[in-house]
Amino acid sequence: MASPDPAAHLYPVAAELPLSRYLAQMWARRDFVVAMPFEELRVSHQNTLLGNIWHLGNPLLSVGVYYLIFGVVLQVTRGVDNYIAWLTIGVFAFGLTSRTVLGGAAAISSNRGLMRSIRFPRALLPVSVVISRLLTFGFELTVVVAVILVTGEGVSLRWLALPLVLAVHSALNLGGAFIAARLNDTFRDVQQIIPFMFRLLTYMSGVIFPVERFLDLGNETIGWIIANNPLAAILDMYRWVFMGLPLEPGKVLLTTGVALVLLTVGFVFFRGAEWRYGRA
Repeated sequence: MASPDPAAHLYPVAAELPLSRYLAQMWARRDFVVAMPFEELRVSHQNTLLGNIWHLGNPLLSVGVYYLIFGVVLQVTRGVDNYIAWLTIGVFAFGLTSRTVLGGAAAISSNRGLMRSIRFPRALLPVSVVISRLLTFGFELTVVVAVILVTGEGVSLRWLALPLVLAVHSALNLGGAFIAARLNDTFRDVQQIIPFMFRLLTYMSGVIFPVERFLDLGNETIGWIIANNPLAAILDMYRWVFMGLPLEPGKVLLTTGVALVLLTVGFVFFRGAEWRYGRA
């Protein structure tokens, strides 16, 4: 009987694994991808005076500043009932995306030592970023719920749809994190550009004021982009869950499709350079 070939299960280091095997390796290391976010959450802000309160304090300060400027000074609250709750939802939910994509951009560049020490599917790094930001968002949701209740909005069965909204939101965020991770590994300026990009998106996504007011700008292209911005639709989903505001089923389906496409494209795009991550 012939002895088994010892090289039968070997493959070139730079070779791309089949998708099924790659996903199986990711699943086998699921404990690793969960442990990293918890450790990051533990050490973040540990040397600051207020510690992890900054996870909540930073967006709350943003809510206060936006409310003062846009709600009190500029009076953009006309036509928006319970503006403080509307604004809080927008700031916290939009912040989840901006922090996730920015964290994804640094996922490769900030873990080079780890990648040189341990061999694992590099896609776990952006995934761990998404989990980390979701953990923080879990604390932030308690603030959102508190604001909702204090401002007179009641508990509703719509809240049961929150996990579905989070799933769509997370798919969109993970796709963006995959793309940002590879781009920043190639062009280090990407990490510096992302905050400015999201600063612009803040005004185009209905975070501070309803985007519907700016759809009739005389420019059909800009109007179409604003009307079909998936982030704006995501915020509408959260506001429907917590405030019962109108939500178009067509936009929900479109946004879900966009999130799944972005996740798929982002994953494929990220894997295309798997062999070089951690080598530079």
